[in-house]
Amino acid sequence: MTLPDERARALRFSGEILREMQFRTDVPEDLKRRVRVTLRHYPEPVDLLRMIETAYWIPRSCLDQHWLVPEPDARIGGNSGSRKSGQADLGSS
Repeated sequence: MTLPDERARALRFSGEILREMQFRTDVPEDLKRRVRVTLRHYPEPVDLLRMIETAYWIPRSCLDQHWLVPEPDARIGGNSGSRKSGQADLGSS
């Protein structure tokens, strides 16, 4: 089961890789341009932290992005094998 903070960590690491790619001499210029466009709207670490904190308080019905939805029972460490009706099946990560 992937927790919101684990997803945020993966996003943070991805952002670090993209930022590093901007300045490497072995990365083609066309790829650097795509990296810059991607980073223009990429969340900063503080934004990721806010997403984690906020995700627990936003009703699941308001979250269109499944990767932002907290895992069932993740916050209280409940039984990850059981799902209440109405909870999204997020698949394995």
